[in-house]
Amino acid sequence: MLSIIVEYISLFLQVAAAAIAISLFKRTKFNASWILISTGFLLMAVSRVFELWPMIYPEMEDQMQIIQRWLAFIVSLVLLTGVFYIRKIFQFLRRVDELRRETEKRVLAAVIKTEEQERQRFAKDLHDGLGPLLSVIKMLVSGLDAKNTVEVNGKIRGNLRQAVDEAISSVRDISANISPHILNHFGLKDAIEAFIKRLRQSENFHVCFTTNLVKERFGYNVEVVLYRVVCELINNTLRHANATQVTIDLQLDEEVLYLEYTDNGIGFDLGTLPAHEGMGLKNMRYRLQSGNGDIEITSEQGKGMRANVYMRV
Repeated sequence: MLSIIVEYISLFLQVAAAAIAISLFKRTKFNASWILISTGFLLMAVSRVFELWPMIYPEMEDQMQIIQRWLAFIVSLVLLTGVFYIRKIFQFLRRVDELRRETEKRVLAAVIKTEEQERQRFAKDLHDGLGPLLSVIKMLVSGLDAKNTVEVNGKIRGNLRQAVDEAISSVRDISANISPHILNHFGLKDAIEAFIKRLRQSENFHVCFTTNLVKERFGYNVEVVLYRVVCELINNTLRHANATQVTIDLQLDEEVLYLEYTDNGIGFDLGTLPAHEGMGLKNMRYRLQSGNGDIEITSEQGKGMRANVYMRV
């Protein structure tokens, strides 16, 4: 009696295993290997039914044994085929893992390259902007002398105040480039507007910025990445495009920020970009992809450049 109970429990467990496996078809996207293995589980349950059948109808024992042999063969064939396909899945997963590691290496290299470029830019700003001003201040201070006339010392003090004011302004600009306090305190819209306002001191260059943002705030990574992308796009236009007009449109649509950037510059061929310019575009893409975003750039010689950016918030 106990053996019969165990047989029925075994049948129930095999039927349950087959039912669970079949219920996962949709989640596995009807993968062939999973379908074959699930079929194997189902046939094993059916085989168990034919094994128990002679206990009820002893006269059918010979027929049931023949059916069981054929079922055992079919189950073995199905499971072997399923395992063969699973091996292909593992090979695919290994290739995916290799691609992931390679992508991580490229991202790390891009991050290191970007950090080095930022350090070089910081050093250049200090050397070319603040350094000469401090030298002028030192010279003016040295020029102050009790032997000079009041008029001469007064003129030196006036020049000294002007040089100090310029040095303070230079420090603010460098600080804003490294870590824009407006971005941290007021958000993406105000930070971009402040960056553009500093640029409008240049002649023959106009930036038109439109957005549906008001005072919305987003995650730190989202705001920093999009701000840096806008700055990089504008700097590239200033350095290489000979453009006079830039249009920036930033729109929040549900949970996605969309940025459309265009200039009327000389344009370029994406396939023939110099290495340093191509790296700049790759850095922008890696930054965006780190935050569930991406960038698509299109350009032709003589027809300007367009960049379409999106980033999930």
